[in-house]
Amino acid sequence: MDIQALKLDLVTKILKTEKSSLLIQIEKLFEKENDQDWWDQLPDEVQQSILEGVENIKQREMYSHDQIVREAKQKYGF
Repeated sequence: MDIQALKLDLVTKILKTEKSSLLIQIEKLFEKENDQDWWDQLPDEVQQSILEGVENIKQREMYSHDQIVREAKQKYGF
């Protein structure tokens, strides 16, 4: 069945059904399909920064919380 025939078949079934629960499920499918992924909504520079961070973790190029606090105390004197 090609895409146009499938669409026509689905429209026919939708028009014939009296099951509101089925129509609600179909509506939810379309809503879910139209929702954008949050990742795609992030600016490119934020995506790049996150990807760099993930790569750093894979390469074990990261700092512990204690290291960051110790360096901040030394640098800023608090």
